[in-house]
Amino acid sequence: MDSHFCKVGRVRPRIGEVLGLKELEKKYSSFIEEAYNVMQTDASLSDILYHDALKLKKHIVNFNTFEK
Repeated sequence: MDSHFCKVGRVRPRIGEVLGLKELEKKYSSFIEEAYNVMQTDASLSDILYHDALKLKKHIVNFNTFEK
């Protein structure tokens, strides 16, 4: 059995540990800005960027509450 098909015991690092809070905030603001810029030309890309930005926002909020 190949190991790449088995997801049991797979561990992913927390995004807050890989990237710092400043990097997360920069990525969030760039996603929001780019989503706003392409809203009129490509609505599906804008939706994807907003969705990714919301996921980053959740990580930022969790990162802030984890530090306190």
